[in-house]
Amino acid sequence: MTAATNNNEGDSEDDDEQMIDLPDLESGDEKDDDDDENSTASDESSKKKKEDPEVLLLKASAFKEEGNNYFIKEKDFDKASRSYRKGVNAIKNLNKANSGDEQVKTLLLSLNTNLSMMLSKLGKHRQSKDVANKALEIDPFNVKARFRRAVAHRKLGNTEEATMDLKLALQTEPNNVAVRKELASIQKEQKLAKKAQKASLQKAFSKGGLLNDNRVEDEKTKAERLAREKKEADEVLEKRKKEWEDDCVSRMAKGEEAISFEDWDKEQLDKVKAEEEEATRKRKEDEKQKKEERKKTKAAKKAAEKEKGADDGDSDDEFTERELAEMRGYKKTADGGVTSYFTREQSAEEKAMLDIAPKSISDYTPQPITPSSSMGDVGSSAWNHAGTWEEKDTTEWCKNHLEKRLLQSKVEASGSGNSHLSCSITEVKDVTGDASVATVSGKKRYIFDLQCTAIFKIKDSTTDKVIASGSLKLPDLCSTHHDELEVDNGGWKKKPSSDNEQLANDCRLRIVTEVRESIKLWVQDFNSQY
Repeated sequence: MTAATNNNEGDSEDDDEQMIDLPDLESGDEKDDDDDENSTASDESSKKKKEDPEVLLLKASAFKEEGNNYFIKEKDFDKASRSYRKGVNAIKNLNKANSGDEQVKTLLLSLNTNLSMMLSKLGKHRQSKDVANKALEIDPFNVKARFRRAVAHRKLGNTEEATMDLKLALQTEPNNVAVRKELASIQKEQKLAKKAQKASLQKAFSKGGLLNDNRVEDEKTKAERLAREKKEADEVLEKRKKEWEDDCVSRMAKGEEAISFEDWDKEQLDKVKAEEEEATRKRKEDEKQKKEERKKTKAAKKAAEKEKGADDGDSDDEFTERELAEMRGYKKTADGGVTSYFTREQSAEEKAMLDIAPKSISDYTPQPITPSSSMGDVGSSAWNHAGTWEEKDTTEWCKNHLEKRLLQSKVEASGSGNSHLSCSITEVKDVTGDASVATVSGKKRYIFDLQCTAIFKIKDSTTDKVIASGSLKLPDLCSTHHDELEVDNGGWKKKPSSDNEQLANDCRLRIVTEVRESIKLWVQDFNSQY
């Protein structure tokens, strides 16, 4: 029959489809499809009762042939999808609860798979998946329908579902080239994604990886944030357009005229603003009312207490002069003087007991200690004969000498061609903390706990021009672990150009190493000085 002939023609076009991405159309196109479907269904609903199944099959076959012509000859995917949809609507009632004959099912399968393909080419992947689901309800083992759904799943980011559909399709047709090609493409993407993730982790945890590219990581994070914000904004806009379309349909159903999206959006914003203002007004009124109620309750309570006090004849609300004086913090002593409230007077018995104290038994006068009587230890004071503990403050010397040592730090780096850069510490600031030398049981201990910030500049050795600058923070320069000095990279104050970026990063790493060496020399100087 004609239906069977057209079915084979549509299937051949389905097999020849290439995987290409097209830009998403406006959501209004989807609405047009739905409107066409609704209008077609309503126009033909009265006719279907009068037409017999044979006539409906011929009509659906004609729509399919029309869709094939739009697809093959004109490459008009939109018109082709409309024709295929009309064909589906023409005979879908002949297969209620999947009870139609084989001819109806075969034609419905072909129309649905072709419609799913057109929707995929139009970028309507969610609709494409739904249509493929309808085809699979007719025949769960249909390879083309499962292939169409797999393609839609992949475009929607559902890689696992797409892989499952393709594997099930291969169980039915192990030699299907299109299915094998799609499955291989998905598996290749998954391998590349895993490889990229592994490389990213290796770079992050490799030696110096986290210090080298803070700027790149910051830019990547910023790009991800902007992309996420853009995606959220697009989703909100798409949702609002959908609400606008529904509102337009509702208006037209009531006989009202549809309005543009801009006018509708302005109305909605004004409506939301008015609701917020009304809510704010009600909240303020409620707060004002509650405040007045609390004020009235407080006044009533105060009046009741005052009335009760008057009835009792009690004068508790008034203070005596003595109470007022005590509240001010003063009181009178036994001899009539005024003193602090917390001053405690001693009784005669207590004074007598305090007089019982050790008395000097001779007029012995202590003699000063002469140099000959000391232990002769130059490193300790005259009073510290045993040399148990003595400490000398060296903070000022340590800060000044630390600055001198850091300012002597300088490194060089050469790149490809004639590029040659030099990096040096140009300023040391925010030097805080303290340092000292302690003598403990005759042994010296060098104690320091300092913090500072070092400013560095990177220059082109040829032109002596500053191409980059930054800061290094030494947050914990401590005598207990100065060999493992922590140096925090404060980031670029002046970023290098893309041409010098790699060489500048190399200079920054080298100056960090040089700063650690300068600290070791400073510790040696400290030990030699004291």
